[in-house]
Amino acid sequence: MSPDVRKAARWGMNWSEVAVLDGNAVALGISESTLMEAAGLALAEAAKEMAKGAVLVLCGPGNNGGDGFVASRYLREWGFSTAVLASHNNSRGQTAINARDSAGEITIWPDKPEGDYSLIVDCLLGAGAGLGDSLRSPIAEVAAWARGMDVPILACDIPTGLGGPDVLTADTTITYHSMKQGLHSSKAGEVRVSELPWPAEVEDCGPGDAKRYPRLDATARKGDRGRLWVIGGGPYHGAPILAGMAAARSGCDLVHVAMPSKSASRAEWPASLIPEILPDSEMLTEDSLEAFSMAFSKRGADAVVIGPGLGRDEKTKSAVSTILQMAADIGTPVVIDADAISALPSGKWPQGLIGVATPHAGEAERWLGEVSASQAVEGCSGEDVVIVVTGAEDLLTGPQGRSCKATGGHPRMAVGGTGDLLAGTIGGLLAQGMPAWPAARLGCALLRQAGARAAEQAGPGLLAEDVPVEIAKVLREWTV
Repeated sequence: MSPDVRKAARWGMNWSEVAVLDGNAVALGISESTLMEAAGLALAEAAKEMAKGAVLVLCGPGNNGGDGFVASRYLREWGFSTAVLASHNNSRGQTAINARDSAGEITIWPDKPEGDYSLIVDCLLGAGAGLGDSLRSPIAEVAAWARGMDVPILACDIPTGLGGPDVLTADTTITYHSMKQGLHSSKAGEVRVSELPWPAEVEDCGPGDAKRYPRLDATARKGDRGRLWVIGGGPYHGAPILAGMAAARSGCDLVHVAMPSKSASRAEWPASLIPEILPDSEMLTEDSLEAFSMAFSKRGADAVVIGPGLGRDEKTKSAVSTILQMAADIGTPVVIDADAISALPSGKWPQGLIGVATPHAGEAERWLGEVSASQAVEGCSGEDVVIVVTGAEDLLTGPQGRSCKATGGHPRMAVGGTGDLLAGTIGGLLAQGMPAWPAARLGCALLRQAGARAAEQAGPGLLAEDVPVEIAKVLREWTV
């Protein structure tokens, strides 16, 4: 299978994932200029095939415009009569600025280059502009002018305005790395997928995943960044506390930790967590279900983590199954961890449930049996469901062929409690509004980097409780 066919056959990437892969590439030492040069060359090669005469390249202010400047340079070097029209006086970002400086003569809107053109190359707006939005000035005027020329159009990565009322319809679209959401539209024309010069590791969890972390709002109030419920405890009281602390350090505003009364009485409660003492005494049973129903309806739950320290008594498993159904009914995402995994239906994901399961290899084998993780999530939506099989490398699987790894960390992270930290971190990100796939990716990357940082200070004596504060520090660095 050729690279173009193989990539086109993969899932339709969310456009926000483009920034994730770019960020991971930079973290791996691949410069933005290298990526822009490769993208511009692929675009120029496609234009060379389509052009019957002079070429007009339309360049916007961002990196999509930078790709167009690179393509125009190649076309001129190959002897094509090429005009470049920039929508703005300046480009954003040093890489796009450098590409603009090397592109030769440029006309700036509202001036228009004169001539008859056989092809228009659309590099006005890229993935960062959003799908379905109306175009704004001056992009709207440039697109309207180009639309009226009745000339074949080659789009760079995405047709300008795709999904919106004033899309600049393309005859051909060159997109990079993978098929993207929305490109199956007739407005994109024939879609060709071009490789970029990066290793497969770019697809794995890394610093670029912080590109999808919800940005802080200066006007935010308490609770705006999510309310999470951690349901655990019974035989063990420390596990849900660890999960709650990790969630709080992920940026979640309100973290409730619900435990049976005897577990709660043994716990050392951090001031940042909200204790929720269940009617149950020894272990979670159906006697606590009404309390959850009332709490979820009155105070709300943006996400739930269930499992840390619960135990696997049959009454507990029955209660967990009911709570998962409650979450599915109201659309609340759930992280299913540790002992709660034993309550999942054998070999499949619960129907209608949104969220993430985090089994280790043994738990995954008991749950899935002969069924693969990808088979277990068949029929689910693209970013709604993830199975993370934890280990020396975390293996992440989602619907429609989504898969990646999380590597790195430190050997001491095998210490007890790190699984609870992962569940809490992902749960905190879900509560802040991240879909399951990016939350699982970022959670895995954060925990491994935070664990490595903590191990540098604590060495062989690293404890799970040393890690949560490092989650916050890594987030700070990755979101600057």
